[in-house]
Amino acid sequence: MRAQLVAAAAVCALVAPTAACSAPRVEGRAESEQSVDVCETLLGEAAAASGHGDEAGAPKIARYMAFEDAAHRWLDVAIQCPARFAEGTLRSAQAQAAAHTLAGTVGASYEPLTVERLDDVDTLDIGGDALAKLALAEDRAGFATEVLAGRFADGVAEDATTARLVKDGDLLAMSDNHKETASRLMHLSDGAKDLRRKVYATQELTAHSGQAVDPATGLRANTVAILEIDCAREGLAAFDASAHIDYTAMSAQQRTQTRAALAQLSMLIATHAYTAFTLGYPRTDDVLFD
Repeated sequence: MRAQLVAAAAVCALVAPTAACSAPRVEGRAESEQSVDVCETLLGEAAAASGHGDEAGAPKIARYMAFEDAAHRWLDVAIQCPARFAEGTLRSAQAQAAAHTLAGTVGASYEPLTVERLDDVDTLDIGGDALAKLALAEDRAGFATEVLAGRFADGVAEDATTARLVKDGDLLAMSDNHKETASRLMHLSDGAKDLRRKVYATQELTAHSGQAVDPATGLRANTVAILEIDCAREGLAAFDASAHIDYTAMSAQQRTQTRAALAQLSMLIATHAYTAFTLGYPRTDDVLFD
């Protein structure tokens, strides 16, 4: 049964409104792939790969390779079976984070499937409403990370991880990437209503130092990690609620373009979740799925 995302209704609590990448294995398949049987097969293959990675008694190198494989397989699920986009995206991020954790123990250098912007996406036919909601999520995260970068520049952050993000300029870079992505999504939305507010309430952001309480789960975690996972949740919820994709009604060229664009979008959202996980946000199913 499809795992459901943890409710994202509380995603705005931290920031409420006031008025280049590794290539995934996207394989060409016959259109019969969209049948329930084929999507269930893809799900089974991805779940099996994750299961092999979770085998505590297996050699670490075998687990590492299994998680690497799972990251690609779950991405394939997100692309080939849009009804499973959210699950495939989040589980790909989970697998990537697990591979990252194991990499150091086996002497490997792990490279996640990172996408930080959508500059190379020229068309994304999932519906203007979905794109506008995705743009809102990115814009909100961009504003929040900019606020934190300015606030923590004065050394307010007690959390060493957050302080390092500020010192290295990563927070400002994250803010720029979120905002540019929001602009790109609105450009692709073909005239949909722009939901962005540009400026959002900051009470919760300024009330805490390096850690805060995640409004979606009640967990206390790194503030930047919460912003990133909430951006991912909000984006996936927007896709689930508003995206419209029917591969059977598309030409071969349209299908190829849509799948390529979905790969970029999935990896973008997975990058947000992966960033949250590497900043210490729990990646367990009980936190991420119902």
